[in-house]
Amino acid sequence: MITSAELINLVKTYDPEVNADMLRKAYMFAMEAHGTQKRASGSPFFYHPVEVARLLAELRLDVPSVITGLLHDVLEDTSVTFEELEEIFGSEVAFLVEGVTKLSKVNYASSKAHQTENFRKFLLATSKDIRVLIVKLVDRLHNMRTINYIASIEKRKRIALETIEIYAPLAERIGMNVIRDEIEDIAFYHLHPNEYSAISVRLEQIRSKDDNFVQNTVAELNRVLRGAGIEATVSGREKKAYSIWKKMRQRNVSLEQINDIIAFRVIVKTVEQCYLTLGVIHTHFPIMPGRFKDYISIPKLNNYRSLHTTVIGPLKQGIEIQIRTEEMHRVADEGIAAHWSYKEGNVVSSGEDPKKYNWIKSLLTILQNSGTPEEVMDHSKLEMFENEVFCFTPAGDLITLPRGATVVDFAYEIHTSIGSTCIGVRVNGKIVPLKTVLRNGDQVDIITSPYQNPESSWERFVVTGKAKSCIRKFVRSQEKEEFVNIGLQLVKNVFSSTKTVFAENLVDYKSFSCDSLGKFYYSVGRGTISLNSVRTMLSDGDGYRSVVEDPICLMDYTPGIAVHFSECCHPILGDKIIGILVPQKGVVVHITSCAHLGRGKNVFVRVKWNKEDEVESTFISRLRIVIINQRESFSIIMNVISSSGASIANIKVEHRSVDFFDLLVDIKVNDVIHLGEVQAALRTCANVRSVRRL
Repeated sequence: MITSAELINLVKTYDPEVNADMLRKAYMFAMEAHGTQKRASGSPFFYHPVEVARLLAELRLDVPSVITGLLHDVLEDTSVTFEELEEIFGSEVAFLVEGVTKLSKVNYASSKAHQTENFRKFLLATSKDIRVLIVKLVDRLHNMRTINYIASIEKRKRIALETIEIYAPLAERIGMNVIRDEIEDIAFYHLHPNEYSAISVRLEQIRSKDDNFVQNTVAELNRVLRGAGIEATVSGREKKAYSIWKKMRQRNVSLEQINDIIAFRVIVKTVEQCYLTLGVIHTHFPIMPGRFKDYISIPKLNNYRSLHTTVIGPLKQGIEIQIRTEEMHRVADEGIAAHWSYKEGNVVSSGEDPKKYNWIKSLLTILQNSGTPEEVMDHSKLEMFENEVFCFTPAGDLITLPRGATVVDFAYEIHTSIGSTCIGVRVNGKIVPLKTVLRNGDQVDIITSPYQNPESSWERFVVTGKAKSCIRKFVRSQEKEEFVNIGLQLVKNVFSSTKTVFAENLVDYKSFSCDSLGKFYYSVGRGTISLNSVRTMLSDGDGYRSVVEDPICLMDYTPGIAVHFSECCHPILGDKIIGILVPQKGVVVHITSCAHLGRGKNVFVRVKWNKEDEVESTFISRLRIVIINQRESFSIIMNVISSSGASIANIKVEHRSVDFFDLLVDIKVNDVIHLGEVQAALRTCANVRSVRRL
């Protein structure tokens, strides 16, 4: 374990003005706070924060960051309070420690809602100071290095899954690839031990075939470059097992078919020499088509810069060569930590474009727009993973998107309002469909209209978490408005059926656990509050619909006995019917083909309709209607039913998919013929896929 004096000396190597007293005080404070606490390995808990602080110092982070490394667990694991930290070490350190603590609470053992809330708080802290994320990543690195000491296999797998799905993508986003590679590989070992072992064995077999492959290739590359007068440092590095496994899955190939298991790096002094080196290599070795990438001209979102090419190497084997300057190499390993400087106690980025970290704002947009905790985490993970395509606005601004992104994703990346009002698009000067997938170098010109709104169908082809969450938010808001209007109409119908004048002050919405009339109407419209329960609020609520007039003639019982229509088959005038005597209820009328008639011991009663020309009652029939998932579909079916002389008594969304709504709709009709007319009218609608009486 590094001592406080050794830690101070390490920081002095890059910051001679280090506040040694404050660093020493933090070291002793953390030691006393953690006291006799032990880690799973049995070693003192304090060893962990000291190691995190050492790793931060090796990355040349500022003193507040190193102090945060020492203190990052005291709020969570000791009795120390935020106020104490703020009083002793200042608001900056207290803020950083609290931010790191918040992400520490995001784990797969917690509920989705709790996990999402902590993730939101962490992102808010990160958006204000990226050092929160750097400290947390270093904390996770040391935890992964000691994960073997955890006895529970399930707990190790949970931590490994967190690492793969949250921390590794975050490390990649800020360019800290050395940390990403190590934590991914350790996590892979614990999540997929068999695959890890198989790849490791195969790599050993490949190495044993030619122990000198790397040395011989490096020597030949050095000889070629010296012959061209280029001074360079050449090295070869075998890729990690997880990286290889990912390539095998992405390309659907075997290990033997992957050419870039070993990456050779050529480090030169200037950008000009990078391109000169590329020309020399392409002159001497055959290139493999489609495998060249220029990340110098267009850097990755995390500021990674390098030239990548795959060639048939000197030993007649496919090899990947990465060409970069020394500064690019440092940034490739350390990411954002490689080019920060420290002035007047504030961390500033030296010559960096702040737009590179707009992805944090995108994640915050997702948190604001997503409905369920599951949506939040799914969209956030989607936003954090990188596989990029680079496109341009007409003004020449670079927009970076995930591979497979469409023009609608592009529009939302510029601004939420532009995405939501996107009505058309030109790619490279040509009008294209909104679902067009973008390619590197495309120039995209978005056409907007104030009368346009997001379509639910867009969600099927957009790929960014930001676009998906914004579209879903709008669709939810539209659906809510539709359901509120439907619910209001249904409640009015209940009042009318009980011959009560509708007045909102008569609606006891609080008895339904709703805190407003709007929520009550919405729940009625969705079908989560049944109309029977609404009737109960106004009447005796016997569970059956009493017949207001008397369209039924009892053939076996004295007239005057209570008669009800069954809720299971909804008989209407013209159906063949039979009655069942129900104790304390009366006669319940069913259609003769009703499936419920064969259940249990029933006392049947012969019933028939009165003379049809004397019956003026309306009847409720239930339809299953499948409609296209579009904003206007609800309004269309309501208008069709109304214009057919019927009215809606209840409506419930039985199932919803990306493409369709499956509705159960109770409608008031005069008889079987009237019902047939309504069904026929619905079937003529383009937005209706099927109509069936239940």
